[in-house]
Amino acid sequence: MPLTARERTAFAKVVDTVVAPAPPLPPVSRTDATDSFERLLAASPQTHRLALRSAVLALGRMSAEHRESAVKRLDPIRATAAMAYYGDAGVQRILGYDP
Repeated sequence: MPLTARERTAFAKVVDTVVAPAPPLPPVSRTDATDSFERLLAASPQTHRLALRSAVLALGRMSAEHRESAVKRLDPIRATAAMAYYGDAGVQRILGYDP
Protein backbone atom coordinates (compact mmCIF):
# COMPACT_ATOMS: atom_id res chain seq x y z
CA MET A 1 0.00 0.00 0.00
CA PRO A 2 1.49 3.37 -1.00
CA LEU A 3 2.29 5.99 1.60
CA THR A 4 -0.43 8.51 2.26
CA ALA A 5 0.33 12.21 1.93
CA ARG A 6 0.29 12.45 5.72
CA GLU A 7 2.80 9.59 6.04
CA ARG A 8 5.07 11.15 3.40
CA THR A 9 5.00 14.48 5.24
CA ALA A 10 5.63 12.79 8.59
CA PHE A 11 8.56 10.78 7.23
CA ALA A 12 10.07 13.92 5.65
CA LYS A 13 9.90 15.58 9.09
CA VAL A 14 11.65 12.58 10.64
CA VAL A 15 14.38 12.62 7.99
CA ASP A 16 14.84 16.36 8.43
CA THR A 17 15.17 15.83 12.19
CA VAL A 18 17.71 13.03 11.81
CA VAL A 19 19.82 14.45 8.98
CA ALA A 20 19.27 18.23 9.34
CA PRO A 21 20.53 18.86 5.80
CA ALA A 22 22.27 22.16 5.19
CA PRO A 23 23.70 23.49 1.93
CA PRO A 24 25.16 22.14 -0.20
CA LEU A 25 22.99 19.15 0.74
CA PRO A 26 19.46 19.39 -0.65
CA PRO A 27 16.35 19.63 1.49
CA VAL A 28 14.53 16.35 2.01
CA SER A 29 11.85 17.42 -0.47
CA ARG A 30 14.42 17.41 -3.30
CA THR A 31 15.50 13.82 -2.68
CA ASP A 32 13.89 10.44 -3.15
CA ALA A 33 13.98 9.72 0.59
CA THR A 34 10.22 9.26 0.97
CA ASP A 35 10.08 7.11 -2.17
CA SER A 36 12.90 5.01 -0.74
CA PHE A 37 10.98 4.60 2.52
CA GLU A 38 7.92 3.55 0.57
CA ARG A 39 9.94 0.87 -1.27
CA LEU A 40 11.38 -0.34 2.04
CA LEU A 41 7.90 -0.71 3.46
CA ALA A 42 6.69 -2.60 0.40
CA ALA A 43 9.51 -5.13 0.84
CA SER A 44 9.01 -5.49 4.61
CA PRO A 45 6.91 -8.02 6.49
CA GLN A 46 3.46 -6.72 7.46
CA THR A 47 4.34 -6.40 11.15
CA HIS A 48 7.33 -4.19 10.35
CA ARG A 49 5.29 -2.09 7.91
CA LEU A 50 2.65 -1.42 10.55
CA ALA A 51 5.21 -0.60 13.23
CA LEU A 52 7.20 1.77 11.01
CA ARG A 53 4.12 3.52 9.67
CA SER A 54 2.73 3.98 13.18
CA ALA A 55 6.02 5.26 14.55
CA VAL A 56 6.51 7.70 11.70
CA LEU A 57 2.97 9.06 12.03
CA ALA A 58 3.41 9.51 15.78
CA LEU A 59 6.75 11.26 15.32
CA GLY A 60 5.33 13.48 12.60
CA ARG A 61 2.66 14.78 14.99
CA MET A 62 5.23 15.82 17.60
CA SER A 63 6.74 19.25 17.90
CA ALA A 64 10.25 19.49 16.45
CA GLU A 65 11.76 19.52 19.96
CA HIS A 66 9.89 16.42 21.11
CA ARG A 67 10.51 14.65 17.80
CA GLU A 68 14.26 15.21 18.13
CA SER A 69 14.26 13.77 21.64
CA ALA A 70 12.16 10.75 20.63
CA VAL A 71 14.16 9.98 17.48
CA LYS A 72 17.38 9.83 19.52
CA ARG A 73 15.93 6.82 21.36
CA LEU A 74 14.65 5.03 18.25
CA ASP A 75 17.68 3.56 16.50
CA PRO A 76 15.73 1.71 13.75
CA ILE A 77 13.83 4.86 12.77
CA ARG A 78 16.99 6.97 12.87
CA ALA A 79 18.86 4.45 10.70
CA THR A 80 15.98 4.16 8.23
CA ALA A 81 15.72 7.93 7.86
CA ALA A 82 19.47 8.35 7.35
CA MET A 83 19.61 5.47 4.86
CA ALA A 84 16.70 6.91 2.87
CA TYR A 85 18.30 10.37 2.66
CA TYR A 86 21.91 9.40 2.08
CA GLY A 87 20.86 6.75 -0.45
CA ASP A 88 19.66 9.47 -2.81
CA ALA A 89 21.93 9.61 -5.89
CA GLY A 90 22.16 13.42 -5.80
CA VAL A 91 23.16 13.45 -2.14
CA GLN A 92 25.76 10.76 -2.80
CA ARG A 93 27.28 12.80 -5.66
CA ILE A 94 27.51 15.91 -3.46
CA LEU A 95 29.30 13.85 -0.82
CA GLY A 96 31.75 12.54 -3.39
CA TYR A 97 30.44 8.98 -3.60
CA ASP A 98 30.49 7.54 -7.11
CA PRO A 99 28.65 4.22 -7.23
